[in-house]
Amino acid sequence: MLFGAWYVKQDEATQRRSQERLIVGLDWLIELKQTNRDMDAVLNWVIQQMPASLGNVITVGDVEGADRYTFAGVPIGARPVKLLQNQGYMVGYDETLRNPAWVAYHLKRGDRSAASERLETFETDRRTRARVRHGDYSHSGYDRGHMAPNYAIDSVFGERAQQETFLMSNIVPQRPELNQGPWKEFEQVVANRYLKDYQEVWVITGPVYREPIQRLVSGVAIPSAFFKVIIDVVEPTGVRALALILDQEVTNSTKLSQHLVTIDAVEAATGLDLLSLLDDTAESSLEADLAKRLW
Repeated sequence: MLFGAWYVKQDEATQRRSQERLIVGLDWLIELKQTNRDMDAVLNWVIQQMPASLGNVITVGDVEGADRYTFAGVPIGARPVKLLQNQGYMVGYDETLRNPAWVAYHLKRGDRSAASERLETFETDRRTRARVRHGDYSHSGYDRGHMAPNYAIDSVFGERAQQETFLMSNIVPQRPELNQGPWKEFEQVVANRYLKDYQEVWVITGPVYREPIQRLVSGVAIPSAFFKVIIDVVEPTGVRALALILDQEVTNSTKLSQHLVTIDAVEAATGLDLLSLLDDTAESSLEADLAKRLW
């Protein structure tokens, strides 16, 4: 009560700093993983009531290029890719590395609740020359890691779209500790909480390579890390973004917030230009902004 009386007398800047400190404390409690899911939901609700939880919102004006899959044009890179369109996501496929260079999808909150049955095998995508097979990963020590997640795509687009996430053109080698741990955890945060709180988000995700590039026996390149960029439209002309890079070696005990980076850092690591159709000034501001939290 004393805090409340003090708070209302402060100027806007002081109030925002107070909110930011409180948000840091609440995020810390959530990331300790000592609270249950219901308590985490309550803490996240409290955070969402504070204007500071939005982070930095960049005014971008009218965005040309926002479409079914991407917010501001498809990623552009020096390496050639083949564009593969599916019902729920788009792939820029790198035939030489035998992996997707990037995957983009746009998730909107819907009424679908029933989950489709998960497939047991992955299918060769015959639109590619690489024709990577399910068996190319067998006994390699790596999981077949989804880039477009089957759960989120299923929850928004339905069974047929979910089945298409099991095409090998959507798959990369991921260590089990990453694929079944932090990577899966963040995918579920996006699919469950972000769609509930923010209604829609654009996602770009893909592998990061560092020289020398290692390969499976089958010739599939093994990424060193993976990136994920989330775009949220806060108002008609306002946008915020967050980006992460997760190394293959991260464990289930990692705090996702420790892996936040700028979009500029993702572009430097991948050689991709991710938001090429934005106005140059808006693009520079958005891509240089470092999110302070996972929203």
